[in-house]
Amino acid sequence: MSEAKKFTFEVPGDLRALMDAHPEVNWTAVFREAIRRQARAADLAREILEEQSDPRIQAVASLAKARVGERFRKARGPTKAR
Repeated sequence: MSEAKKFTFEVPGDLRALMDAHPEVNWTAVFREAIRRQARAADLAREILEEQSDPRIQAVASLAKARVGERFRKARGPTKAR
């Protein structure tokens, strides 16, 4: 594990009161895990955006959009002619 760095977070008073009401919770670990989860989600989003230029991904996305559109039109039922 790399060297730990210290960070300071400001939380609103109402959130601090909730935290103080639960001294049994390791809030440092909670913050650490939340940051880790968010960073992983950001990495995944970046990977997905980078892959969008892949023609295979574009083909699958087009097919998925077409099928969702078909399901929506079927669920909506027939439309009235104007």
